Amino acid sequence: MTDRRAGRLLCAAVLFTVAGPLHAGAFEFPWPSARAAGLGGACVAAIDPSAIACNPAGIAMLPKKKGMSAGLAVSGFNESLYQGLPPGIGSGTAAEQKTPMSITPHLYAALPFPLIGRNTVIGAGLSYPYRMHTEWKDPDQFAGRFLASESEVEAFDLTTVWSTRFSPALGIGAAVIYRSSSVTASRRIAATRAGVQKEVGSLSMKSDVERALGWSVGIILQPSAALSAGAAYHSAINTEYTGEGRLTQISTGDAQFDQLIKASLPFDQDLPVTTSLQFPSQTTFGAAWSPSKRWMFVLDASRTQWAKTSGIDVVFAGNHTLDTRYPLSFEDTWAYRTGLRFRFPTGPQLRFGYALDKSPQPDATVGPFLPDADRTTLTAGFGLDWLDLAVGWTTYKQRIVTTNAEQFNGNYRANSWIAMLTVTK
Repeated sequence: MTDRRAGRLLCAAVLFTVAGPLHAGAFEFPWPSARAAGLGGACVAAIDPSAIACNPAGIAMLPKKKGMSAGLAVSGFNESLYQGLPPGIGSGTAAEQKTPMSITPHLYAALPFPLIGRNTVIGAGLSYPYRMHTEWKDPDQFAGRFLASESEVEAFDLTTVWSTRFSPALGIGAAVIYRSSSVTASRRIAATRAGVQKEVGSLSMKSDVERALGWSVGIILQPSAALSAGAAYHSAINTEYTGEGRLTQISTGDAQFDQLIKASLPFDQDLPVTTSLQFPSQTTFGAAWSPSKRWMFVLDASRTQWAKTSGIDVVFAGNHTLDTRYPLSFEDTWAYRTGLRFRFPTGPQLRFGYALDKSPQPDATVGPFLPDADRTTLTAGFGLDWLDLAVGWTTYKQRIVTTNAEQFNGNYRANSWIAMLTVTK
């Protein structure tokens, strides 16, 4: 790849980073590169620059110690539907989410660092490790609007890696993760008049972009050209947020009642808020096996420690009647990713993959803020020495909830797609 082509792609990645991504769906782990996506997301035994985001030991095993990868992922929900079930406030209603397109960049670079040792490599990467966006169409009619009408969590990582090849068969690496993230949520509020509940306001809450530190470590064993195995651990990252909320009045059509409500609530003011979120730790094991130059098979298994993510509490200093709790009660989960690669004698590669991600969310907390479900993904990809392309289709398992803690029961169905491009120099 020419330097000019690499420069153009880098500029595109920076442009999209500044523009900001749009997301739809539940908590997800975006794949670090198109190469990994083509293999179902399996990447812990990968030996390419994108290993910076997956397993910091991977860059130590690069045939060339200097390298760069950059690209984009484009994704969106094809549909995300809700059908209300009894008992509860959603019974007999239906709704669907908005499905905005998501555009997220990724960028990785690795360089030899002989000041420490001739087999030492340092690297840096920019990636999006988490994303979640739920936004319901027609919020004025949505039965769950008093719980949540929109929610979003964004996280963006700058990762700095040190990695050393201690022998031809062993690589070890460590990384410092500088995470920037934010939390956004909106809901409607109501008041009671003569025993009748009336919608009186729209409450929006948005945190500032806050920074927090984490770390990761990894190891790769490559006893032969045909076999490699790896393991990586990414630490939990706890983030404390400050931000602002804003309450906008909604007319009930009763002028006297509206005036009373206006005098009792802090409408059209910037209201200070605080909240927090613990991103989970994750442990991944994986292997890659090439029985011949044409074929390669990969498998990853990941354990994500979600159990400490119990919920999100938004606190309004001085206006505690507006405090909002979004219960999550997550549980630890496993994810499995596998894929195969076929290499043509002339060099191009075909890739196919499968991924199974178990949801951490119990039925009791599935609702308007976050309607998550187990998901399966089928992927396909194509690769050259400098270009990787991949597409994927995800089906969310139909989720029938009848025990929601906030009496918002229902039937949830969804599916989504992703396309990725990565250029490597």
